[in-house]
Amino acid sequence: MMSAETTRTADEKMIRLFSEKKKFSENLFKWEDACLPDKYDHNFFEYIGQPTREEFQRAVDYQRNRGDSFIKLEGTFPLSDSFGLDPEITVTMELSVDTKAWRKNTDVRFRTPAPEEMEEIEVKHFGLLYGESFARRNVRRLYEKLRYHGAYLDGNLVAACYSFSADGMTAIDGLIVDEDHRHQYIATALIAHIAEINPDSILFLHADETDTPKDMYNKLGFRIVDRMYEYSCTDLKEVKSF
Repeated sequence: MMSAETTRTADEKMIRLFSEKKKFSENLFKWEDACLPDKYDHNFFEYIGQPTREEFQRAVDYQRNRGDSFIKLEGTFPLSDSFGLDPEITVTMELSVDTKAWRKNTDVRFRTPAPEEMEEIEVKHFGLLYGESFARRNVRRLYEKLRYHGAYLDGNLVAACYSFSADGMTAIDGLIVDEDHRHQYIATALIAHIAEINPDSILFLHADETDTPKDMYNKLGFRIVDRMYEYSCTDLKEVKSF
């Protein structure tokens, strides 16, 4: 079983492909992506201790001065004071079984999807939620640095995700299954394919602790090895001043 420290190290190496980290205050580090400044997961404050209210106010002011409408704090332990931000827990799950026993769609074929294909599937499923411009820019930014995997039926892209490998570990993220092709064992086929082409890697992924994908991964044989605590607000006008 891998340790939380090893997955955190791999995750930090991946985020460093996009964002720069700098000391912000005693308890906060700031991560920033100059090319995609409106992506929360690339532009956040990492806390290493409980921030004071003065530190938090300084962080809010910094975001406002950047022209941002959001703020996100992230750390490895729960905050005793979350400043009224919305809490969320992301679990890290390690694949602990052989994928050969999984039920898979054997009609699926695999190849690297073109950036244009990824844009279309992202816009279809997330365009209304995040905006078409963001969906397209997000794909292009990730495509520069990460390895994309596509699952195809009859020549059509029906599922995709990306991976990042470091230090004997491979992280899988961004999994999308087209809404017209769900419950057809396409996701299991895609994950098993990634395991097959990374035989010397330990596979892990992330999931919201309260969402149903976490339960699906658990049934497949993924086990929780770590938790990250996230606190966010997408409208700074709602944040209380201290």
